[in-house]
This record gives sequence, structure tokens and C-alpha cells, in this order.
Amino acid sequence: MNKKFNLADLLNNASFLKWIRKEEEADDDQWERWERTDPNAKQLKEEVQLIEKGIGFKKTDTLDSHKKAGWDNIVANIDSNKVDKQIPKKNIWPKMAAAIGLLLLSIAGMYAFLNKGNLVEHQTNFAETETIFLPDGTEVILGAKSHLSFYDNMEKEAERRISLDGVAYFKVASQGINHRFIVTLKDLNIEVIGTAFNVNSHRPNSIVSLTEGKINLKSNDIQQKLVAGETASYNSNTQQFEVVSGQTDYWASWIAQKWSFGVGTPMKEVIQRIEETYGFNCQILDASILDKVASGDISVESQEVLLESLSYLLNIDILIQDQTLTFSLKEEN
Repeated sequence: MNKKFNLADLLNNASFLKWIRKEEEADDDQWERWERTDPNAKQLKEEVQLIEKGIGFKKTDTLDSHKKAGWDNIVANIDSNKVDKQIPKKNIWPKMAAAIGLLLLSIAGMYAFLNKGNLVEHQTNFAETETIFLPDGTEVILGAKSHLSFYDNMEKEAERRISLDGVAYFKVASQGINHRFIVTLKDLNIEVIGTAFNVNSHRPNSIVSLTEGKINLKSNDIQQKLVAGETASYNSNTQQFEVVSGQTDYWASWIAQKWSFGVGTPMKEVIQRIEETYGFNCQILDASILDKVASGDISVESQEVLLESLSYLLNIDILIQDQTLTFSLKEEN
């Protein structure tokens, strides 16, 4: 077998799929020769296996009313006007990030002057993650395009403050009596004792999802307690916290290099997640793509696997041009 295959070729090759599924009628000899002779075979085989374990997309525009209400409450600010056949929308992230960064640095500078600690900062780019251990033993997994700052003397303080802009998963070390651990976001504070939770402050309203323990959220004078399994965001228009159950796997599964969509996640949310994780501007050429609901798990071990998975499972074409992804339905043969 001298032919060179790419990922799309293999995903559409019935003989190859039977082989990796170990079906009885598979042509083992043919594909084992390919595996021995093609230097890219091992990686391609692993990528197809990852996609094979992935999600299925239901061709429906409806969710269970309870689940739909939960998504509407938590991600109410998703831009629904994604259908665009002409000029991509301008990405305003750099200006927003610069403004937020200046504010965080100003606050950090004042705090450092008063407490004489050294400011420690960590920053990731799109598609990057970083694991950080704080001086008190807390583990933080910093997500894509995110910024974390703290002071190197924080473990000596009764109030341990961390500033976050972006996405992070916290495994907070147990704090002593009268010691508070506070994560400061642009729109709210998170107070914990010893617990694990995910934060996404890329959105207009920060989203906090609790996987273990208990936390207390505070914005202005409004407070909200969360227990494990709950996800919340503060709605500045209603001045109330929106709380739902059943979304923690979706918000926190990225630390295991996958996205868990559960029994139903709106396609609009999937697109939003792609934009904030990889820095793409997504354009949808057919509105029916937005009517889909994602379920199950999908690997995000690489950008290529993610996009090939979406293309294969959704039966769509995804065109990459600079930092724009264009989604269109595949033409019928």
C-alpha cells in the first residue's frame, strides 16, 4: 500500500474503520503493512481512534425545556448572530484584554505597595494551558488566553487573594481557621475553604462551576452559596445569580483534554467555546448548523482532531483562513 492518507481519508475509509474497530471482516494484513511503512501511521491511527470515541450530534433544534432554560440562563450573552456570508466580524478581544489587564495591574500595584510582596504573574496564549502551584499548596490549571496573578507572600496572609482573567480550574488546599482564600474576577469574588471548581471569566458574566465542596460567591452586596454539581453566573441586569445543575462536566472537563457535552449542549455554545479557546472567529454559512445539539465527549488533545471530529460527525466543511473558521454544509454527492 503506497498511498499516503490524511485524517479525512481514513475517517471515510470503511476498510480502515473496520480494522481499528477490530471487526472480523477487517483486512488486517493490508492495514498492518500500512502501519509499518507509513511514518505518520501511528499518529493518524491514534487521532482516528480519538474521534471514534467522540460525540454524536443530534439533528434537532430543541432541548428538553428544563435543560434549555439552564443554558439560556447561564450563557444568555452568547452572540446568536453568527450567520455571515461576507465579511468576518472584527475580533475585539485584544482591546478588551488590554483594558482588563491595565485594571488588574493597577489593583495589583496598589496591593503590592501596601503589603510589600512580589507580584507573580502567569499568562497563556490561545490553545495553551499551564499548571501552577501557589505558595499555600493550591493547584491551578490555567486555561487558554488567561492571566493569573498573586503575591509570593500570600500564604502568610489571613486573606489570600488571587486575581484571574480567563479560565482556570482550582484545587484549593485546605486553609487554616480564620484564613480566607478569595479569587477575584472582573464582576465577582469567590470565597473558598477547601474545594475544587472551574472559572470562566471570558464571558460578559463570569461562570463558576463547582465540582467539590462549597463556595460563596459575592458581587456587590449580593451573595450566593454553591454546592458541588452547581454552576452559577451573576446577571448584572437582574442583579441576581443564575444557578443551574448538571453542567459541571462541561465546564471542567477541559483539564482532561476533552469537552463533555452531556446529553445536550447547544451548537452556539460549542462555537463560543472554540472562539475563546483557540482564538478563531467563527462564521456560519448555513443557519441550520446552529440548530444542532451536541452530546457525549470529544477530544481536544489537538486542534486538528477537534476540527476533523466536528467535520466528520456534523457532515460539514470547515475552512480555515488566517484566524477565521467558516462552517458550511457538505454538498450532496
